[in-house]
Amino acid sequence: MKKDVILPLLTAAVIGLFCIADIFTQDRVFSEQENRKLSQKPEFSMEKLLDGTFAEEYEAYVTDQMPGRNAFIFIKTAVQKLSGQKEVNGVYFAKDNTLIMRNAPESVDTKKADAKAGRMLQQAKEILAMTEGHVGLMLVPAADGVQTQRLPAFSVDFDQLSWIENVEKQAEEAGMTVVDADSALLLHADEEIYYGSDHHWTTLGAFYGYQEFAEKFQLSAVSLEDYEKTAVLDTFWGTLQAKVNLPVRQDTIEIFKRQDETLHRTVFVYEGKEADSCYFSGRLRTKDAYSYFLDGNYPLVEIEGDGPQDKTILLIKDSYANCFAPFLTRDYGTIRLVDRRYYRGDVVELVQKYEPTDVLYLYQVFQFIENF
Repeated sequence: MKKDVILPLLTAAVIGLFCIADIFTQDRVFSEQENRKLSQKPEFSMEKLLDGTFAEEYEAYVTDQMPGRNAFIFIKTAVQKLSGQKEVNGVYFAKDNTLIMRNAPESVDTKKADAKAGRMLQQAKEILAMTEGHVGLMLVPAADGVQTQRLPAFSVDFDQLSWIENVEKQAEEAGMTVVDADSALLLHADEEIYYGSDHHWTTLGAFYGYQEFAEKFQLSAVSLEDYEKTAVLDTFWGTLQAKVNLPVRQDTIEIFKRQDETLHRTVFVYEGKEADSCYFSGRLRTKDAYSYFLDGNYPLVEIEGDGPQDKTILLIKDSYANCFAPFLTRDYGTIRLVDRRYYRGDVVELVQKYEPTDVLYLYQVFQFIENF
């Protein structure tokens, strides 16, 4: 009988400790470890109670505000990895002590994804009628679609390359200039074109995307020898590491600079601030070190380039464009980036206002499917 009560008593003791800790612990607004806002205590209403949203919101709140959350994630994922699991929290344990985001087939609603592609194509047709320049599309595949050699055995993921190919075909038929990033990256799949602890492509990956862009937009050819590579941080742990909270191989953040490159004035249009560079070294001392590029994500950003002043480009983008945009300073006098997650205006009206020479949609494919 004594053995039968040990486990319930231990369980009750642990729950009691968490309750006591909860009483004396203030709710946190932001998690530096996970680089995201945490759920806050939801407001109660009978309507939310009856439709089930209050229970969902409260469960998310309790999960996010649990005392010792980071330690709990560490212990949980360490046990799961030791037990032979190849994936935790939507993240694969990949080769060479790296991580890759898993994009499962069931995680993509293809009807909604196709509908978003249709809306983008319709918007692009409106823009094409307003400009004589290129209106391009660059859908960047995620790492699990390119670096399949890093994946665990028998992994099954959404066929992103086929979906991208289908959208690219429609874009070409609509008159858009397709930048075939997937083919460019596949040629260099054995190189470090994606971070091993983060969901972004590296500066090297962005360069190969830019090389393809330069060819399709009929710009002068570019090679790696044109740039000097500088490592600005060699202890980077990104978003995927935060999901598992285990020590993995640390990444290196690099910048590529041309020998004759100048500083580039960067203006954050709606924040009333500007800088003399598109790189922000203070961000390297934070968990969100990828925000070294362009200080993170903003509604509308303008960068002064070294190219002809009358040659401009508008990027309709997600965060993959942040380390890509500095390459464009070679070709354009002004580079503007609009992030529809934060910009509430009409993009077509933005094109009318600025009259860019060229326009480029640049998204990581799953960010496009989720956020466009």
